Amino acid sequence: MQDKFSDTEIVVKIDPYNQNERDLFRAHKRVPALQVKYSDSNWLLNNPVDDLVGPDQTLILTEWEDGDKLLGRDPDDVFDRLMELEEHVDIAFLGDRWTYEVMTPRQNRKQIMRSVEAQKYLFHRFEEVNADFELRPTILGWKSWHLERNRPLVKLMGGPVGFDATGYRSKYELAKDVNRVIDVLGAEVYINGRIGPTHLEYMPSEVCAFSGKSALLKETKVGDEFSRDLLDSSVEKRLQAVNDSQTELRQFFDQIAGD
Repeated sequence: MQDKFSDTEIVVKIDPYNQNERDLFRAHKRVPALQVKYSDSNWLLNNPVDDLVGPDQTLILTEWEDGDKLLGRDPDDVFDRLMELEEHVDIAFLGDRWTYEVMTPRQNRKQIMRSVEAQKYLFHRFEEVNADFELRPTILGWKSWHLERNRPLVKLMGGPVGFDATGYRSKYELAKDVNRVIDVLGAEVYINGRIGPTHLEYMPSEVCAFSGKSALLKETKVGDEFSRDLLDSSVEKRLQAVNDSQTELRQFFDQIAGD
């Protein structure tokens, strides 16, 4: 099992129910890891997982999902599902909730604390049974006081921490908030949901991995099919973007990262 990212890596979100995605991404040499949503994990129980994940690929299971799918989800059910999938899952990011600018500070604090408590609970339950996968912190919020409330997770689990970027459109706002996560929590960051090269160019070196899918599908589609050969260049331009030297940009965002 891979317990850390050796270099900045791309992780591809995949719908296991979609045959085209399985054919495109499974065992591709430029795709070291695949990410599956908890709500799609039934597929993993009812189908050969080798039809989805290649022998050298890492499987990541996450709860980064729409709020309506998170409502009412019982942490004990999450525990049971992960134990059913223990032999297949390598890394998990669990306990997601939601925080928004339109919410009051009290509402955001409540969601963050619910997430933190659920993750701590799951960590200890998995620890009790010596579960054979890595549970990593899912970070909620973007302000310094939000992030401080996630600190117990970093102390408990270490890093890297998972940061959901699906709601960001501005590369500047994303870079500012990612730098704040690094400054407050002192951990590497796994960015969920942003793989555009223009966004990745602004990411600091502490970003160890990033995930996405839709742009890769668009760039590799040829007629009614998808090209595994074209996927090589799509991945490469993203790795080049994120690995460009960002020293000056980091210094710039350090100056503006205050709340």
